[in-house]
Formats: sequence, structure tokens, C-alpha cells
Amino acid sequence: MRLKFLAGAVALAASSFATTMFAQPGGVSAACNIDANSPKELALATLNIQKAKSSPTAAARTDVLKSILKDLDTKPERFSKNLAGYNYILSQVLVLFTLEPSVGFSSTRGALGMVTQPEQPYDLIAHLDDAFKAIVTALPACANEVTALRQNDAWLALTRKALDASNSGQLDSADFYANRSLLLSKESPYSYYVLGNAANQRNDKPAAMKNWKAVIEKSGVDTSYRELKNGSMLYLGMSELEAAQGLKGADQQTMARAAAGRFKELLAISPDGNDSPNMMESWSIALKLSGDSAQIPIVYAPLLASPTKFTDFALTMGGVIATRINKTDDALSMFDAAVQKNPVARDALRNLAATYYSKDQFLKMFDPTAKLVAIDPNNFDAWMMYAYASQGLAKSSKVPAERKAWTDSLVKYQTYAEALPAKVEVVGFQRTATTSQLTLSVEQQAATAGSYSVTAEFLDTKGALVASDTQTVGPLAKGTTKNVVFKVTGSGIVGYRYQKLK
Repeated sequence: MRLKFLAGAVALAASSFATTMFAQPGGVSAACNIDANSPKELALATLNIQKAKSSPTAAARTDVLKSILKDLDTKPERFSKNLAGYNYILSQVLVLFTLEPSVGFSSTRGALGMVTQPEQPYDLIAHLDDAFKAIVTALPACANEVTALRQNDAWLALTRKALDASNSGQLDSADFYANRSLLLSKESPYSYYVLGNAANQRNDKPAAMKNWKAVIEKSGVDTSYRELKNGSMLYLGMSELEAAQGLKGADQQTMARAAAGRFKELLAISPDGNDSPNMMESWSIALKLSGDSAQIPIVYAPLLASPTKFTDFALTMGGVIATRINKTDDALSMFDAAVQKNPVARDALRNLAATYYSKDQFLKMFDPTAKLVAIDPNNFDAWMMYAYASQGLAKSSKVPAERKAWTDSLVKYQTYAEALPAKVEVVGFQRTATTSQLTLSVEQQAATAGSYSVTAEFLDTKGALVASDTQTVGPLAKGTTKNVVFKVTGSGIVGYRYQKLK
């Protein structure tokens, strides 16, 4: 899967040198005191930096910045007694140079105004990193302030380039800019997210997982990173689950247990989000792989306790999970709650009828089955629900006449299902607040080729028509299958039906 930068995450912002380092005259704090006025060349450089910032043209700015670097490069021994101040001024100049399109992140010493070794390449980001390290070496008390200063405008530009490259699928560029960004600051989650994205697209799962863990760690409890952190936790959990399925023994259990923890945490954060049914399923699979199958009912326990708080999708998934572990009564409760929530929920109706069958409650199968075939009239399995119910009643009846009647009913529905000219399977149904999409798979059953005009109707919770779409499919030869997609706009859509294919 390709991972995009999550919209809605906090906007990137860089630190300000002037306000951060010189919040107090002569330094940042009593512990971190950087003197930018001695020798006098540093005081002059400070004034010139402000001049460069206020210069109206790129040429004027770069001329001032070049003059500062020329002075700093000339007789560097003058600054030996104040290396913290020297490297602080140097870092400011380098950041400003990176913002000039004509300079960017690499140049030559001469092009930047330095007189010694003018032809030598000059990596502004690497030297900026060196300058920050030198400040801390000279004044260890400034470590915290320098950590903040590393998230400057140069770091910001690199991080944005990394995100843009990632979103455009330019993996090599995304890696390059993300790693350059991390050279300046390892405190933000963004670059790790980019590296995780790129590694995942290259199918390097260990690297992807390592970087998503870093996103989670660096995001911490900062709510401005919530979407970025939750997205990374989801990707990490899915990758851990996938990895666990390829392992054995204790290794499998350890990896699966880690994945289970991710899904548990995500569902606690958003118990009824759009992804919650998938996360519930993944959590239950992870618990099974971890050897903790007895804990699976915890996955759907909130749905049993308060079914009205959850969507029909979530309730249906809860029922499926309960069915897998033979908790039939739990499954029945959730399928029934899903139908109460959404009377046109096809999957819930189908599973409700099947669960009644598993409990030998054959008469109860007829109501959900009737609603099911009204929605899905060319589905072989839907019509066979009638046959299964009739078969169960025939076997359980002790009255010969009743037994014969139910046997006749069995034959009737089985014959009808087998005579469908085309079978239809629902491949997918997605709904948002304003749009819905239904994908059907049509398989020709009749001996002669068939063409069909298929109309799908999209419904609200009362079964009222909200929107419809008609698509043609065919001609299809016997045994041939083709998907057909219906897309509509409209609010309040919770289900669908399609008109019978004849």
C-alpha cells in the first residue's frame, strides 16, 4: 500500500533564531549564555544578519550573507575564545543561505563568499549540523536550546520536500530529503513517516516498521500529531500482523501480541471510526495467532454492551468474529442489532439467517431471507437460504404431510436458485456522508449469452430511494464474469438493492 502524508496533521513550523536564542540580553537563559558580541566581528555580523533579512532582493541578501561568511572565514583564530558565538552566527547565515533558490542546500565555498579553498564543495546542511554540535561542545548547557534551533527554516524546507516527494511517489527523493531533514533534527515524526512510507512501497517491511515506531515515539502525547501517530500505528499493526502470519512458535506469538496491542489502542481511541470493523477483525486474528484466543470476546464486548452506539458495519463484523469462535449467541445478538440499526444491511441479513440456521431456528430464517432476496435477487446463496430452512424443517417435522410440504419447498427454491440466468455477488459497498459506490460481479449461468441493464437503487434506513444508477453488462458467455460499478451522490444512504436480472 502507498501511504500519503495525512491531511489534517499539524502544520510544519520552524523555530526563530532571534526570539529563541536571544529571549534575554546576552543569551537564552542563565544556563545557556551565548555571547554574540565578542569579538566585535560577531557583533557586526549580528547587525548584518538583520540587514540581510530586510534586504528587498535576492541579490542584496546574498551579497550581505557572502560578506558575513567572508569575514568569518578570514583569520578564524579570532573566534577561538568564543566558539559558541561563532558557530551560532555561522548557523544563522547558513540557514538564510538555504532559503535562497540560487543556493539551496549545497554550493561551493567561493560561491558563498569564503576566500579559502573557494572551489571546494560546501554542504550547507552538513556544516549546519556541525555548527550546532560545536555550540553544544563549547556550551553543554545549551543542548536543549540547540535541539529547538535545529528545527529551523532549513529543516522545514527539507521536511516539506520529503513529504511532497513521498506524496508524489518519488521514493528516492523522499528518502534523500527525509534523511537530510533528520541530520538537522530527529525530534519530529514527519521524516520518519516519509521513510516508513518509502520503505513500505519498496516492500522493506522491517525498515517500514522501524520508522513507524519512531513516528509513534516522536509523536508522544502531542495531540497535534494525533492523525500522523494513529495512521502510523495502523500501518505498523497491519505490518506486524502480516509478519506474524509468516512466523512460527514464540516468534509468531510475540509479533502477533504486538499487533494486537496496536489495534486495541486504536479502537480505544476511535471505537466506531470508519476503520473500526477492519481493526476489530485484525485484532481478533492477532489474538488467535498470539495464543490468546480466549481474549477474542473482548474485541466485540463493547458492541454487546451498547449496540446502539455502533454502526451496522461494526456490529456485523462483531457477529462474524463471534461466529468464528463459536459464540453463536453473541453473534446472533450483534447481527440482530445490525439489522435493527439498518434494515437494509445486506451482510447483516445474510449472517442473521445463517446464524438462525446454525441454531436450528429454521422458521426464523424466512423473515431475514425475504428481505435479503429483495435486496440481492440474483444471489444464488440468498435463495438457497430458503432451501436450507425448508430442509431443516422437513428433517425436524414428525408429520408426514408437513415433511412433504417442506421437502417440496426445498426443491422449489433450489430449482429456482439453479435456474437464475445470471448470478450476482456483491464485491464491495462503500458509503460516505455524500457519496456511495456499489460493485457487483455478474456471472452468466444460462447456456446462451446474456446482456443486462442493471439498475442499482441506494436506500436510507427506512428503505426509501435516495439515488439510483443504471449500467449495462454483456454480452456474457456462459461461465463469464464481469464487474459492474455504480456510483451516486446523496446523503443518508445506508444500503442498496438492485433490480432482478432476467
